[in-house]
Amino acid sequence: MLLLAATLAASSLALALQHEAHHPQPPTPAKEVKGVQTITVTVADGKYAPSTIAVKKGKPVAITFKGGKHMGCGSTVQFKSLKMKQTLKEGQTVVFKFKPDKAGDVAFACPMGMYKGKVVVK
Repeated sequence: MLLLAATLAASSLALALQHEAHHPQPPTPAKEVKGVQTITVTVADGKYAPSTIAVKKGKPVAITFKGGKHMGCGSTVQFKSLKMKQTLKEGQTVVFKFKPDKAGDVAFACPMGMYKGKVVVK
């Protein structure tokens, strides 16, 4: 009986992860504050939340990453294409500032690629 319950739990988790992979959440729009597109991303429990952010090209962006519980390698956030990288601790924040000049995706991730996210520039 215990084995059956464990098997069902594992199957449910696998289906939930598969669903998330095939049905990603729509981008969370950054809010404009004094001419800067701002948003806060929490790093915790193996993911970025939100992991997909929508911004407009040509306007400055400030993304604050906030350290939560169980960050693991996610405590280091890097934007490879922007040559930017910062490390944070639980309860701390770091801010990435840039001005996207063209439409497209700007990826961010932990150094191991286990935590992944992107900024969708339109």
